[in-house]
Amino acid sequence: MRRLIYLTLGIGCCSPFFGLSQTDTTKPGKEIDIVGEKKGSKIQGKGIQKSEILNENEFKKAACCTLSESFETTNTIEVSNADGVSGIRQIELLGLAGKYVQMTKSNMPTIRGLSVLTGLSHIPGPMVSEVHIAKGTGSVSQGFEGMTGGINYELKNEPTAPRLFLNAYLNNQLRGEANAVVKSRINQRTFNHAYLHYGGQWLTMDQGKDGMTDMPLSNRVFVGNQITQYNKKNEWIAGFSHVNDQRRGGDIRYFDRKEPENAVFHFNMSESKTDAWLKFGLFLNESATKSIGQILHVNQQETHALLNSLRDRHYKGSQQSLFYSATFASPEEKTISTRSGLSITADKVKEQLLDSGNVLFAPIRTEINTGMFTEWVFKSGENSLVLGMRGDYNSIFGWLLTPRIHGKLALGKNGNSLHMQAGRGVRTAWIFSENLPLMISNRRVVIDNYQQGGAYGQKREDAVNVGLSYVHPFRAFGYPATFSVDAFHTRFFHQLIADRDQDPATLFISATDKSRNYALQSDIQLQPHRRIEIKLSYRYIDNQQPLGGAMRLQPLLSKHRMVSVFGFKNRKKWFFDAIVQWNSPKRLPLTLKLQESEQMPKFSPSYTILNIQIRKDIGKKWEWYMGGENLLNVVQKNPVLSAKNPEQPWFDAAFAWGPVNGINVFSGFRLKLP
Repeated sequence: MRRLIYLTLGIGCCSPFFGLSQTDTTKPGKEIDIVGEKKGSKIQGKGIQKSEILNENEFKKAACCTLSESFETTNTIEVSNADGVSGIRQIELLGLAGKYVQMTKSNMPTIRGLSVLTGLSHIPGPMVSEVHIAKGTGSVSQGFEGMTGGINYELKNEPTAPRLFLNAYLNNQLRGEANAVVKSRINQRTFNHAYLHYGGQWLTMDQGKDGMTDMPLSNRVFVGNQITQYNKKNEWIAGFSHVNDQRRGGDIRYFDRKEPENAVFHFNMSESKTDAWLKFGLFLNESATKSIGQILHVNQQETHALLNSLRDRHYKGSQQSLFYSATFASPEEKTISTRSGLSITADKVKEQLLDSGNVLFAPIRTEINTGMFTEWVFKSGENSLVLGMRGDYNSIFGWLLTPRIHGKLALGKNGNSLHMQAGRGVRTAWIFSENLPLMISNRRVVIDNYQQGGAYGQKREDAVNVGLSYVHPFRAFGYPATFSVDAFHTRFFHQLIADRDQDPATLFISATDKSRNYALQSDIQLQPHRRIEIKLSYRYIDNQQPLGGAMRLQPLLSKHRMVSVFGFKNRKKWFFDAIVQWNSPKRLPLTLKLQESEQMPKFSPSYTILNIQIRKDIGKKWEWYMGGENLLNVVQKNPVLSAKNPEQPWFDAAFAWGPVNGINVFSGFRLKLP
């Protein structure tokens, strides 16, 4: 089926995420038979912007469990523990935190604000059909927030999806999950997909022997439903989802009940989020190149975290958001096409940070942003240029102009391409929800120029991102192969940074105009034999911020990182996958002011993670898998500063540089009924 107009926000030449690559223009209702097995991942340079596409065959190589844990096979996104207590998995793209990444579901900005840290952990990985990853600023039709790139995911929702999909997983650390996707055909043009997920961690462990649980106990429930109708002149989608996530961690004695509850450190976190959406696409001509697409999305989230029981430190946050967009696309001509539209985003936010029974901060804001955009696409053969501009009025900050430019230069007739882009990204910081792991501590929280009104009294973060990407498809050993290289630079004109280097007992949050980031990545994908696949990747990051009175490398970030993925399958449908990740030493926040016995080292050691998995297709319906993660048993024994003395003012849970639990052995199955 052709990509829907309301999914792509406009014209027939747009991609599922950024609207800058070409797509099929087959009319609705017509079918295309594709012979051959779909590769799990590919680097695509056909569009104006280079992108990396991961599908469910790639996710099978990393069986557990949420979308935040499904990026083990790519070097583009680095996933790590945010701290040694909460179990929050944070992502980074081009060396910048996930808050600078535009994370969307079917092009809806669903993961932002209160959910920016945990939103990907709320999405069951087995329910995802495809993920598109792009680097740099995207199309102006997607807004002005994305600075370093974008992640867009799609749940299993195609008319050709199985009538029933089931998945179950269990590991030796008593973490398990179950997933179900049920497709119903209402009539020839209308389909319904229902989603149900439950997952949990049911065993406390302390392999590092620091007295803290390695992973929090957790329970997560996800339910959703989506109905899609394909008509000759219009198409629409309506749906909802709800997730509830509970987690508890801290001193192992709290769970063993060897000490009174109020005498030992513990952490609790509860999140509840509900989303609802409606999409409508109207085709204005027979070829479906002239169209109007509209999206309406609303969500509500409640977050409550007991960050430190010994200090009675709590965070409470609520967010109600609305997003609406309408896009008109003109017919695509041989050389010039355009699309224009408007969008509205509204956020109503209430937050509180309490400490020792006192309210330290209680910001409340209503922020409404209304914008209009236009985008011109110029083509000459395989060469393309996109010029975009949007203007927005924000109820707090006033007017904003966001220019962006993308270009593609075809190098010869073999598919080689050079992709160039530059653009401005601006976003409102969510100071507390973005820094929750740093507040699982005894540190005093100091916010420079804090004000109760507006957006904490701060300006918006403002940056320019420029980049070059080169894609070289070729043939090796008789099979298609791809080599690519990226170089990106991000320059911040205004950024809010969390500084832990000044004082080990204080968390300073302040503004700077000196931050800058350089990123370089190279990838090669080979198929030396029709049953063998190899991916090799190297990434370099230099992210400098003014921390502790000097320009320093952002803490807990690997400057060098390599990922290798090896896959083999035999004629009897056995699949063997191995993933090797090497991470260079990471800089740790300074602790030189503490006594030598309390100090952390300046850098972590380098370390290597090895994951291996075996899968077996049993007939056409069943699939069984088992494997092991972290088979080299890399365990960080001190992810928490002063873990044995949590009453000390420098107690801080956010010193996690690597895995906090050891070898993980798992098994599971999948069932598909056509």
